[in-house]
Amino acid sequence: MRRGIIETLKRGGENALANWQLSLIRFIEILAFCALAVVGIIVALVPLFVSLGIRLTEIHDADDMQSVMTTLLEQWTVFLWFGVGMLALFVFFALVHSYVEAGCARVFVDAEHAAGPAATGPKGRYRVFSVSRWFAGAREGGWRVFWIYNLAWSVAALILLIPLIPVAALMFVFRGNPAVSVGVGCLGILVVLLFGIVLGLVTGMWTNRAIANWAAQRSTARHALATGWRSMKMDFGRHLLIALAIIVVALAGSSAFSSFSMFGSFGHSIRSDNLINVMTAPLRMFGTILSWAFSALIGNWYLASYSALSVENKP
Repeated sequence: MRRGIIETLKRGGENALANWQLSLIRFIEILAFCALAVVGIIVALVPLFVSLGIRLTEIHDADDMQSVMTTLLEQWTVFLWFGVGMLALFVFFALVHSYVEAGCARVFVDAEHAAGPAATGPKGRYRVFSVSRWFAGAREGGWRVFWIYNLAWSVAALILLIPLIPVAALMFVFRGNPAVSVGVGCLGILVVLLFGIVLGLVTGMWTNRAIANWAAQRSTARHALATGWRSMKMDFGRHLLIALAIIVVALAGSSAFSSFSMFGSFGHSIRSDNLINVMTAPLRMFGTILSWAFSALIGNWYLASYSALSVENKP
């Protein structure tokens, strides 16, 4: 049974709301990642700066910053270790997120089966969350989802080279004419940026559908990617419109929650006062927390909607 876009979005939304615990798990994941990222950067940078004789308290203007950058560039081998550490932290984040995503996908697909194909019914029919069910999905599919991300985004990175290589080649050809070379570079960056946005959207759709297919079929990462891509090609319109609708809602929500930060910083345009900073800090923090919670719900809505697509023709 082929469902319409509105009905699919509705099913995804009801599924995500009924299993609201998954949004809480995503929210905790976001908090943990932010905390670990801040701590990791501080732990990595402070010893590095101390070893190079750099004191953050002595950086007051652009000249001081330029001096710091010069010191870092002269000691690039030391600074390279910071990059390696950040890369390791990123891989760790990706791995943890893969396990979270696998657990969520398992619950959403099971909820779709429990709800049945009927278009209407009590919202509680999607309520199947349990910690054991989520852990079972995470344990079974975490590593496979990790490879779904790696394989799909590696392919996307290779495709991104298609516009990058000609731009670099043209800049090299016109290197004797700085004006032309800069013009080609600026135009090329714009083209690559637009191409990258489209590529990122399609790759995100592909990985989301592949994860939903894994949860529905319990297949390997390669098989999930293959079936996910085939499903997208056969029904690209619905996949695209669902993704765009969710992106529009996400952007609208982000704009609404960013207003808290805007109101919180309004005092800075009037006067610079530490008291103002202290008084508006809770408002800015509240807006940030709401934005993170909303992002967690949106992520689950996206995955639940694609989970509805992955099982709509299955008993």
